[in-house]
Amino acid sequence: MNKLRVSFLIVLLLAGCSGSNNPNPSPSAEPTPTASMQQPAAYLEAGKLKANFGFADESGKSILVTGQEKGLDAQMQQLNEAIGDHGQVLKVKLNKWQEGTENSNGREMAHNFVNLPGYIYTVEAGNATPDETYYLTDQAEFNANALISVKPTEVKQASLNVAESVRQNIVSAKNREVEHIWKLADLSGDRQLYLVQFIRQDQEMLFSLVLEDKAGLTFMDYPAVIQGDEFSVWRVDDGGEVIPEMFSILFAAETAEGPLLGMEWWGAEGVNTFFLKKEGDVFKEMDIQYGRYTSPL
Repeated sequence: MNKLRVSFLIVLLLAGCSGSNNPNPSPSAEPTPTASMQQPAAYLEAGKLKANFGFADESGKSILVTGQEKGLDAQMQQLNEAIGDHGQVLKVKLNKWQEGTENSNGREMAHNFVNLPGYIYTVEAGNATPDETYYLTDQAEFNANALISVKPTEVKQASLNVAESVRQNIVSAKNREVEHIWKLADLSGDRQLYLVQFIRQDQEMLFSLVLEDKAGLTFMDYPAVIQGDEFSVWRVDDGGEVIPEMFSILFAAETAEGPLLGMEWWGAEGVNTFFLKKEGDVFKEMDIQYGRYTSPL
């Protein structure tokens, strides 16, 4: 009888230990992280961007920043990173101010590098791509972790990698037929950048840079009206058309409002570099631009 009572008490004790009223529960697994517990995404602060651009020499070991006045050494020493060529990041250091020479032909190209005035920066590791444009910045103000990977589309494949559904969505959004469409690049986050030229309507022309992502389509429109010279519509001697060879991506980065694109647009006389910042369902050009005169000799 005593043995039965002891056994019954043991069972009760064990049941009590497994119940919800146990004052000393065993440690449980780590809680599942919530959105607020996760690390915030890296964002670029667009308001801190400044207009400091240059291009690389033929060796890829030096970058010349043009468009700045002499005597800004203290300010220019703060620039320690160069970003370009689809998001390549290079550590750089100010070397010296270069006076330039009378032998300059005015072209901002690698072959004329030693003849142009500007600030020379030394690439401390790796190599810049010769003749490519680079954006110079202070790494404390440009969060490189915000950069979006860019995979440019080969020119021969640009018009082949466009789904018919993409074309139709663009036609519906603009209520205008498409003449040509090319995919310029794939961006991380399942995003694609397209170049679209629309059918001419009388004297009105239009092309757009279009970003497609999960949220839909974001447009940067470039309308133009033909006024006599049909061979120079958007740029001098452009023939009234755009082609994918004219455009490249300097870099792409995340901001709190959406992606920011550093774009290059090549023309017959030079290349223009500009930043596009997403605002709602459209892109707007920022007041940060750079132009290089590269007209063939």
